Amino acid sequence: MKKTFFTLLACSLMLQAVAQDGEKRPITAAEYEAAKKITVKNLEKDTYVKAGSFILDRSGDPFVFKFSDGTERRVYLFKLFETEKMAELGMYVIYTTPKDGKFRAFPMPSPDAPGEVWGKYIDDLKYGEEAMKGMASCIAFALTKSGAGGTPAAAKEGEKIEYCFPADALVTLADGSQQAISTIQKGEKILSIHAQTKLSETATVLGTDVHTGRSFSLTQLTLIDPAARVTASAATGWATTRLEATANHPVLTARGAMRMEEVRVGDTLYVAENGTLKNYEVFLTQSHSRSTETVYNLVTDKGTYVVNGTVVMTK
Repeated sequence: MKKTFFTLLACSLMLQAVAQDGEKRPITAAEYEAAKKITVKNLEKDTYVKAGSFILDRSGDPFVFKFSDGTERRVYLFKLFETEKMAELGMYVIYTTPKDGKFRAFPMPSPDAPGEVWGKYIDDLKYGEEAMKGMASCIAFALTKSGAGGTPAAAKEGEKIEYCFPADALVTLADGSQQAISTIQKGEKILSIHAQTKLSETATVLGTDVHTGRSFSLTQLTLIDPAARVTASAATGWATTRLEATANHPVLTARGAMRMEEVRVGDTLYVAENGTLKNYEVFLTQSHSRSTETVYNLVTDKGTYVVNGTVVMTK
């Protein structure tokens, strides 16, 4: 008994060290399907579970929901690791209604996971919601409150954050082509969207703000076409786009101009796609998605421009 206890303790300590400094990588489609078969025998007591080639590690209590229909709902969030290199693959979500013992369990991919994996996750959310009403909203709330897929962390008091994008961010030009923001020159014509009318305009670049000399943390928004989400499947994929910027950079939403750090899951942003402006829904937010040493912002004669297909505000 003591040997088993100390073995589990050693594994747990090793896992904590890996979680702080270890490797992270996106989960593969095969791993996603395999992880769905993980069984947690006692959700209340089993906070550390080794199952085949995976490890689940839960910190914190479950999220408990009591709606007016009288049904208690619970969401358990785990970190998901593979055992070979102890790489973190993302989150693992278990949703259950204790009264009838029903549950749904599946991984939540990291933002850089391939489209096939995200298609599987979308399908699990879609069909899970059809089978267990209220599941999607409970999971979304739990992810937001935990910081795993909801609200990006705000800047620390007194911390200066420039309103900027990484060098590889793609700016849409007036002719519809795209060019890395780091290569945009003064005088170039780029696409702009009028904040009120939502009509296309041509903006002239007046200059570029470049900030360097330290590490800049980026916030990432993953956007999805709501119409595509309804019909998404692992086989066909779906329309999605990702935007990275410093936390304070403003973007145009259906609720008006908002900083990246203020955007919530479910908010509507605008994506310029093949000459058409479409409403995209924020599906996932991630603070500190990565860091970069140099960031850029365009100064134009209009109020907006388009980065990675998404309408953003000037400073």
